[in-house]
Amino acid sequence: MIGPSDIQNARILIVDDQAANINLLERTLNNAGYRHLESTRDPRAVCELHRQQRFDLILLDLVMPGMDGFQVMEALKEIEQDGYLPVLVITAQPEHKLRALNAGAKDFVSKPLDLAEVATRVYNMLEVRLLHLETRRLYQQVLAEQKRQQELESALQEALVRVARDFDEPLGIAAKSQAMARLVDLARRVAKVDSTVLITGESGSGKERIARLLHDESTRAEGPFIAVNCGAIAETLLESELFGHMRGSFTGATTDRLGLFEAANKGTLLLDEIGEVSPGMQVKLLRAIQEREIRRLGENKTRKVDVRILAATNRDLAQAVTDHTFRQDLYYRIKVVDLHVPALRERRDDILPLARVLLAEAARRMKRKLPVLSADAADQLLRYGWPGNVRELENAMERAAALMLPGATKVEVEDLPEEVRQAFPKSVAAPGAVLPLEEVEKEYILATLAVNAGNQTHTAKQLQIGAATLYRKLKSYGMIGARQEEPVGTE
Repeated sequence: MIGPSDIQNARILIVDDQAANINLLERTLNNAGYRHLESTRDPRAVCELHRQQRFDLILLDLVMPGMDGFQVMEALKEIEQDGYLPVLVITAQPEHKLRALNAGAKDFVSKPLDLAEVATRVYNMLEVRLLHLETRRLYQQVLAEQKRQQELESALQEALVRVARDFDEPLGIAAKSQAMARLVDLARRVAKVDSTVLITGESGSGKERIARLLHDESTRAEGPFIAVNCGAIAETLLESELFGHMRGSFTGATTDRLGLFEAANKGTLLLDEIGEVSPGMQVKLLRAIQEREIRRLGENKTRKVDVRILAATNRDLAQAVTDHTFRQDLYYRIKVVDLHVPALRERRDDILPLARVLLAEAARRMKRKLPVLSADAADQLLRYGWPGNVRELENAMERAAALMLPGATKVEVEDLPEEVRQAFPKSVAAPGAVLPLEEVEKEYILATLAVNAGNQTHTAKQLQIGAATLYRKLKSYGMIGARQEEPVGTE
């Protein structure tokens, strides 16, 4: 709250080329209780004085030699960045009053001076000025606190994401399984050389993340990384997209345009879905990769490019070569090193670490607190087969983060997609961990019973066995009390 003592402690500057006027105003303001008064007869000194002392009010005469009051106000605007000029002008000319207000002055007093009016206007203007400064201070304080909270929240979320991600997992690539650990190790070794790499694997398995790892671990890490989906671009446009074109080379080519080979110069270019490229385009790609030069559409000269080529596909290119749909020479040119990304179902040890990373990243994008997976939700993730691989898991974690109830800290089974919720456990034989057939049958029957919420009739129907058979099996598992009567049914 602004009080009289705050106003009387305000800093005031009097600017007038007449000493008599300065003396009169100083006596008037001293008698009114103002303690911090400064004065100058040189209008050119005002800006420097205000920059040093930041006056709360400037009493400014408009008509002065060398530099008038309007010029002083224009100069003050460069100091007061928020546009608020704490100026009370003094003028004897009526036409100057409106002009002064338009120039930024907050009030005026007329000559000859009415000293009581001067004291009143100074008090009122200082009250407004100090309220303005206090409001601005509080606003800046609120902004600073909001920024601090956002930075703390962001730092916390990033820290939690790092906790969710094991430190040996680059770019969110979970490598707990032996297959992925071998792949990441090989990719890191291959990254150090400029050899062309073919990355294979099912759709959504994370081929682009491996490509990004190859780039980031290479000597080209400071250069651009550009990925292009060759299957998503029409054949008529793909050549222009990759190699660029000159103005007038075709209808609509109004300017020269760089192709992606040139845009990725000194960096890495990923040709995703290369198996979808037409035979005619394969010939041009082969030359560009082999000769390290391209020719823009509509241009006669060739241009050298310094770019590392990575290719990715979910197709069997060896079979495509046999079927004469993919050139053999291009196949061997891009397959200097072959990296195969295993499907997510083939590396089940990676599912939960990867799910935690993806869940943390989704929560951070949504500006939500970092949740954790409940034991039941984690178990259900392991049961599901993930035909869509990492991309499907990423979508499931984003969905879970979006559907969590306000205030919840765990992702429950109900937050997962329906197909994941309904997944049965899959007993997979592994060296040293082969289960007896009877145990596999027991796990499957109990899982089906759980999906049907304990309804034995529906469970027997789904398993295509008699109700009595199911009853006896459940009884042998200790799931049914001895006194419960056996249901009547046919086998």
